[in-house]
Amino acid sequence: MIKTSESTLPWYKQFWPWFLILLPLSVVIASVITFVIAQNNQPALVSGNYYKEGLAINASKKLEQNAKQLGLTADLIVNGTTLTVHLNGLKVEPPNLIVDLRHSTISQHDKSLTLTRITKGVYQSAFILPKAGKWYVGIKDVDHEWEIKKADHFRSIE
Repeated sequence: MIKTSESTLPWYKQFWPWFLILLPLSVVIASVITFVIAQNNQPALVSGNYYKEGLAINASKKLEQNAKQLGLTADLIVNGTTLTVHLNGLKVEPPNLIVDLRHSTISQHDKSLTLTRITKGVYQSAFILPKAGKWYVGIKDVDHEWEIKKADHFRSIE
């Protein structure tokens, strides 16, 4: 009887050709999966209007300085269905405030709200927190004379 050694077997029955084929094949499959994920979750961090946004930073800094000169402070409270802002430091309070809420990572949750004054220094609007976490908040008057910017962590109330 003639014994066949491993070297005389056809290539497709041997271990090493399949091992060497599977390594690059796994990289190709992982690359395709990564490409599909990247196409379905494109980042919204890069703006096509970056130059104008860069110029607007100076105007924003001036509004923040105006708020500091007026001695304005604000506290935010999110509870279930409302957003409440306690504004301190204004002598003449506007009837409405504009609050821009920007989620730190998910731009689809960003909101801009108009809050109505309900008592002295207290403004409120209907608001349901879409996602708990870190939020960047901009509070400004409707005449755009001042702006308070802060970062805050909001938690869902269940």
